[in-house]
Amino acid sequence: MVLMENPPKLVYDDKGRLIEVILSAEDYLTYLRGVAAEEDWDSLPAHLQDAIDRMLIDEVRSENEEAIDLEVLLADAEA
Repeated sequence: MVLMENPPKLVYDDKGRLIEVILSAEDYLTYLRGVAAEEDWDSLPAHLQDAIDRMLIDEVRSENEEAIDLEVLLADAEA
């Protein structure tokens, strides 16, 4: 289990009831990764499925930016 790196910000209403918890973006992504790894996809609410989909799409996009074309890699190895 990965713990949060930053303490969440707790927001209370005027009666002192906790109404909101604000997480850092990295902690939220850590939460989503944990949910994706541990929970049955079909049992997740649509908003979590959408959030996990967006996270995975962003990860693939960043990997594509770092990817090296196989033909270029093989050509460099032969040279």
